[in-house]
Amino acid sequence: MAYRSGSLAAGLLAVVIADLALAEDAAPPDVSPTPVANRVIQDWSGTYFGFALATPRGDNTWRQASDGLELVPGDWNGSAMVVSLGHSWQSDRLTYGAQISFGSGQYSADPTSATFISCAACSTTASDLLRLTGRFGFATGQTHFFANGGLAKANVTATNLFGLLVVADQSMTGWTAGLGVEQRIGENLSLSVSYDHADLGTLDLPTYLPTGQTEVNIDLMQVGMNVRW
Repeated sequence: MAYRSGSLAAGLLAVVIADLALAEDAAPPDVSPTPVANRVIQDWSGTYFGFALATPRGDNTWRQASDGLELVPGDWNGSAMVVSLGHSWQSDRLTYGAQISFGSGQYSADPTSATFISCAACSTTASDLLRLTGRFGFATGQTHFFANGGLAKANVTATNLFGLLVVADQSMTGWTAGLGVEQRIGENLSLSVSYDHADLGTLDLPTYLPTGQTEVNIDLMQVGMNVRW
């Protein structure tokens, strides 16, 4: 019985020694993390043409600069079809370029009478907004985030007495800036949403009041599509 137990122990020892030898010769397991496939960066470079519907935000008022009296502000309303042409360059995820856009339409605001200052159906109208901007962006997958800024120009008209009296009518130049995002929906097509601010400066209204003025500032929400080639 003792002989059989000794033989069994010797056999088990031999198996253990053999297993240890095999373990030393075996290659260590690969514990490095599985690489994650990089997200494809779309090419946003090249020339593009865009069109969008722009609707205004914010308000406009008239005031007498000498004493600070001002009318009750009226909200901007109206819309414009905006066409744009631009070109972008791309370095890895960063994009940069320039764009010119023109809004065919008009935005109007109708401030109303207030205490100690009044008008008869006053109206401020900005039309044919032209913008020349630089543009910088960041591409991630199918999405392109961008910011822009540059020059803005529009025709601005102020009227009183139900539109019968033109208080001022001139071309005004200022600045514009905005943020937006594009989403690729095809090889050359993308949807675009942006929010822009245009500051055209101060328009004097001397035939309304000797020190009459209005600040022409318009925020624009734009939704449209771009085509690249």
